[in-house]
Amino acid sequence: MSKKAFKFNKTLLCVLILAAALLLAGCGGAKSTRAKADETVHTALFDFTCGQPETIEKFGNIAIPEGDKLVQFHISVTNTSDETYDIFKDDFQLQWGDGDDDFGVAIYPVTPEMFPNDTKLEPGATVEGNMLVAVPSDSATLTVAYQEVLGNGNDGNNFFVDLSL
Repeated sequence: MSKKAFKFNKTLLCVLILAAALLLAGCGGAKSTRAKADETVHTALFDFTCGQPETIEKFGNIAIPEGDKLVQFHISVTNTSDETYDIFKDDFQLQWGDGDDDFGVAIYPVTPEMFPNDTKLEPGATVEGNMLVAVPSDSATLTVAYQEVLGNGNDGNNFFVDLSL
């Protein structure tokens, strides 16, 4: 191979490696976003905001399990896409520790002020309400977690809102 052909092939190889590296960096997989209470989180399809949490002594006739406390916070979700999507309260997992069992979802809504179990959210529309969750009495923080699911079924970006009790 001539010197000129060798230099060309070497340059071409470097350009291809650089292009591949840029493509991999651009497809760098899922990203994680953290926010605090009252900050709006922007996902691919909607925006959501979780308000300041509060511990409440009781709510109607809901029984609070021994060793737990009842926490309430307001959440609003606005569809920022051009499509109608189903939104479920269980899309927003609640976490309160690092253990495998330190998570759950809000209780089933029993009043109109509570976030609905599921709703069809039209483009530009907002759904909101209070979420109630029983968490261990010694919990000082609550994290609302949302995991995007891509059209192909794979996990997309994940979003966390840290709430202080």
